[in-house]
Amino acid sequence: MNKIYISILILFISKFSSAALITKEQTSDPNFHFITVSGAIEPEDGIKFNRIVSEVKNGFVVLDSPGGAVLSGLEIGRLIRNKKLMTGVPSSTLCASSCALIWLAGATRYAEESSMVGFHAAYVIRNGKQVETGVGNALIGAYLNELGLSDKAIVFVTKAPPEGIEQLTKAKSEQVGIAYKSISEVSPSRSTRKDFQIEDQPYDPLKVAVAFYQYLGLADGSSAAALVIPEKRGMGPFNERNIGKFFGSMKEPLKVNSVKLLSSDTVEVNYTYRVSKSQCNGKAIVETGYFMGNTLIKKISANC
Repeated sequence: MNKIYISILILFISKFSSAALITKEQTSDPNFHFITVSGAIEPEDGIKFNRIVSEVKNGFVVLDSPGGAVLSGLEIGRLIRNKKLMTGVPSSTLCASSCALIWLAGATRYAEESSMVGFHAAYVIRNGKQVETGVGNALIGAYLNELGLSDKAIVFVTKAPPEGIEQLTKAKSEQVGIAYKSISEVSPSRSTRKDFQIEDQPYDPLKVAVAFYQYLGLADGSSAAALVIPEKRGMGPFNERNIGKFFGSMKEPLKVNSVKLLSSDTVEVNYTYRVSKSQCNGKAIVETGYFMGNTLIKKISANC
């Protein structure tokens, strides 16, 4: 093993941090700001968002996130609603799971035909432990009630499938009463990711594969699922509830020992964990792809 590989390995096995990038841009109107939330939502992002928008009186929150920590998403959503900020998802941009819950909080919501606003069965992590399903649903239900959504809209959001993502189309939005407009109505010169200075993330299979397994070590199914392509969420090794239940009961939590890039899209991850007396010496082959500016996992084959 050469020195370069050792250095890379140490870098990736150190504590992973993928907190969302939250930025604020003042426009020609000194009282109006664009706030961008880009990347996976992490537990501390609610605090960060609060700090950035503390003095914002009027603004538009641009969302570009595959999802992540649900409680942090609810915190950001409440701040948006209290400040009566608008929310929008640019064209060809993904906003799923906890990000979609944030989007709902907009005083006015915006999206484009090619935007992907997707809802998925949510599992709440609190203090490193998965909250019991009924309590988690109650927390999300209370949040949706605070937003003033109709019963039909709340049912649509909370009954999102455990497998895959329920994408909100214009037709569905009209059926369930979740209204939104085109971004061009608030900003005629902006509707795409580039217009809002959102840069696509570099294609990085190593980083995403290690992050996924480190989230397994934390028994954080919601954050792990945010790194999976939308249609595979909730399936097999990507089921958030089972991740929390299984990996939260370990005698010794999962630990990543080594990673290796097998091809431009495929990563080998070696890890260990102990359920009881027996130890798993695991090897996983992780296949990735690029989706709307995000490196996401498509498939995993593992021996344990």
